[in-house]
Amino acid sequence: MQTSRPIARHALLLSLLVLAACKPAAPAPQLVVWAWERPEDLRFLPKGTEIAVQTGFIELAGDGFLARGRHYPLRTDQPPNTAVVHIQIDDSVPLRWTPALRARVAAAALNLARVVPTPRVQIDFEVRQSQRQILVDVLRDVRAGLPRKIPLSMTAIASWCQEDWLNALPVDEIVPMLFRMGRGDPAIRSRIEGGSDWSEPACRKALAISADTPIARAPTGRRIYLFAPRSWTPSTFDAVRKQVEQWR
Repeated sequence: MQTSRPIARHALLLSLLVLAACKPAAPAPQLVVWAWERPEDLRFLPKGTEIAVQTGFIELAGDGFLARGRHYPLRTDQPPNTAVVHIQIDDSVPLRWTPALRARVAAAALNLARVVPTPRVQIDFEVRQSQRQILVDVLRDVRAGLPRKIPLSMTAIASWCQEDWLNALPVDEIVPMLFRMGRGDPAIRSRIEGGSDWSEPACRKALAISADTPIARAPTGRRIYLFAPRSWTPSTFDAVRKQVEQWR
């Protein structure tokens, strides 16, 4: 009877190994290709890949702003899934953020988001710490102006996701950008590649990477936005797609 114990242990170990081998692979993440303000031909994208197209540009300056639609063509075999409105502040002119200007900017952002009918809207607006209330105001007003069924997404500087002010924002998705991270790049990159996640739970639904800034590892189970510094090509897309697949 004593010799049966090692046999039982081996049988149990073999069973566990078989179960591990039969465990299904993690599902492929949802890839979203950003089509920024430049000519893009995305007809090569495989079925199921989403497209987030920049449909508008807004620049705030002084007591006014400039707003315009997309200048460059987008060629695709499938309709875009996300309309992206890029907003920036001209820091060379002191901004006077009044209720009137706030209302006009929100209206412009909503109009630009409707240029291409999509089931999702994204606001891309990087601000300094002293300007965060402006970002919050824009997000609140855009959310209020969108139908409830339309999810609102926002991009985020990666360091924001290590802070505690994002969870109150009226958005359905926050996309931390794992590229062009400035002085904090090495520390954030090391943390994420080491297997850690964002301290802010609201940042754990999506992330963004750049085709020219590989990252060895990132959290799985979320939407992956793909950025390229130049117009997309099949080879550029394939390279970044394979990079993402190695995280699984």
